[in-house]
Amino acid sequence: MLLRPYTPSDSATILSWCKTRRAFRLWSADRYKTFPATPEDMANQYADGIVYPLVAVADNQIVGHLIIRYPSEDKTVVRFGFVIIDDTKRDKGYGKAMLNLAIDYAQKQLGAKKITLGVFNENHSAIACYKSVGFKITSERNHIIDGEEWKGVEMEREITL
Repeated sequence: MLLRPYTPSDSATILSWCKTRRAFRLWSADRYKTFPATPEDMANQYADGIVYPLVAVADNQIVGHLIIRYPSEDKTVVRFGFVIIDDTKRDKGYGKAMLNLAIDYAQKQLGAKKITLGVFNENHSAIACYKSVGFKITSERNHIIDGEEWKGVEMEREITL
C-alpha cells in the first residue's frame, strides 16, 4: 500500500463508498450540505489548500482516503479527518495500514508530535482501528447532525521517536 495525493478524479470513487445518508454522515459529519455529495462538492472541500488530502492505493486501486490538517497555529499538532476505507474492503487490514502510513507521513513530512481526530461513538470498528495504531480517547463531544444529537469522542496519539 502507498499514500498519494488526492486528485479531483478520485472523488467519485471515494463518495461511492457511502451508500446511505447515515454512512455518509458517519464519515463526513455535517461538512457537506447535501447527500449524496457530488465530486464537485468534494473538490470544493479541499480547494482552500489548508488540508492535505491523501488516498491509499493497493493493487492499483484506491482503497482509502483521509485528510490531514493543522487545527491551530501550533504546527506540531495535526488532525486527521474524512477517514474512510472502501466499504467492500473493510476488515482486511487496509485501515490500519493506511493509518500507519499517514502517521509516518505526519511525523516525517509535517513534523507532527501529536495527531488528533474525532469519531462518532457508534462507529465501533473505526474506534477499534484507531486504538490499534495507538490513539486514545481523550474526551467526548455532542454534535447535531441532520437534526439529531450524535455522541462522539476525540482521540489523540502522541508521536514518539
